[in-house]
Amino acid sequence: MDSTPDPTPTTPRRESVWLDWQWYLVLVLALVIRGGIGLVQMDNFHDDPDSYRLLANNIIQLHSFTTSDPVEPTAFRPPLYPLLLAITSISRHVLPSEVMGLHVIVGLITVGLTFFWTIQMGLSRWRSLATLLVAVDPILLNQSTLVMTETLATCLAILTLVAVSALASTGETSESAPTSRDLTIQGMNVAGAVALAIFCRPTFLIWGALIPLSLLACRFSWKLRFTSIAAYGLTILFLMAPWVVRNWMVFDAPVLGTSHGGHTLLWGNNESYYEYLRSGDTPVWDNTEFHQKFAKRHPYDGTSASELARDRAAYAEAIETMQADPGMAAYSSLVRLGMFWRPLPNALSVDESSKRAAVRYAIGAWYLVQFSLIIAGLIGLGKQLLRPGWIAALTLMGSFTLVHLFFWSNMRMRSPLVPILAVLACAGIELILRRRSPR
Repeated sequence: MDSTPDPTPTTPRRESVWLDWQWYLVLVLALVIRGGIGLVQMDNFHDDPDSYRLLANNIIQLHSFTTSDPVEPTAFRPPLYPLLLAITSISRHVLPSEVMGLHVIVGLITVGLTFFWTIQMGLSRWRSLATLLVAVDPILLNQSTLVMTETLATCLAILTLVAVSALASTGETSESAPTSRDLTIQGMNVAGAVALAIFCRPTFLIWGALIPLSLLACRFSWKLRFTSIAAYGLTILFLMAPWVVRNWMVFDAPVLGTSHGGHTLLWGNNESYYEYLRSGDTPVWDNTEFHQKFAKRHPYDGTSASELARDRAAYAEAIETMQADPGMAAYSSLVRLGMFWRPLPNALSVDESSKRAAVRYAIGAWYLVQFSLIIAGLIGLGKQLLRPGWIAALTLMGSFTLVHLFFWSNMRMRSPLVPILAVLACAGIELILRRRSPR
């Protein structure tokens, strides 16, 4: 049986968001919010916690994706974000102001795409509210002031959802039925968005493999559905091939994502962390000793071969630890599940200030209310969740949750899900108002 398209039949379709005054209003508000927080937290842009600025500067100065000079190619971090930092650096030095400007622009694109996707999903009444929820989201606000990938990853996640929903609605505004050519182009568009997301954060790899499920749910003929899936699959293989081939040439082994995965798996599955879970009495685990011991066991000698060897050693140690203590492995997975979806940020110390505690609890209250609305939204949407756009959204949520059951996790890891959660919260408000209104 063919499924229904994303928008509900009773929802009026807007011809263009460019004629919508709310579109411009929310963009201005988002600019003020994101630009303001960036200016207030400008000092954060001087830091480089994950070496992305270093990579970008080396792309500019050394013309190589490397963290070292003399050049030794790396795959320790995904390539898209540092490449974007390099391309957009007018000064050729990746200045803090340039990073802030890039993050503000990417944040505005995210806001604009959320506005459009809300309309696509048949919730145009709430398009501005959903957008504002993304603009002021505490996780995204915090990460927008750091030289890290969350801002870009969130943008690419919502871009993919817009592309999937656009594919699902192909032909609706035309008198003629969609053709194989139409679905081929749309499938390639989806693949392009997913490939960019993977190059930003390899966690999207699993989602990329699940995207065909949403394409199968489109209401086209089976021939056209398989055409879109074939176009998607072939295009994403074509787009991913250069990175894989490059890494094979560098490491003499296929590296699909990064050479960092083993470390993040071991970070959440090692004896020190398991012992903390058993008897730790501090708010957060101090992982300094863990990192020092790993570096001592597997010293990095500055070569690509050493980088890959360390990654494989980390994978082996993590798997060995999980096999040696499956009970703690299972328990730690539950802990990471809670860390991923927790509403309340961790206290960083036992003697935190009352101001910081107040901010933490305010954020926790914000997410508790939002999560309650999300549950209501899931209930209210019901069978609509079987539409292509929602299938893509739910598989993104599920795949990220699954990955972080095993790999290291915290609240910021769910950043790419924020637009979905915002739209679901608006669907929850819609359900509540509908049930409260007189029949």
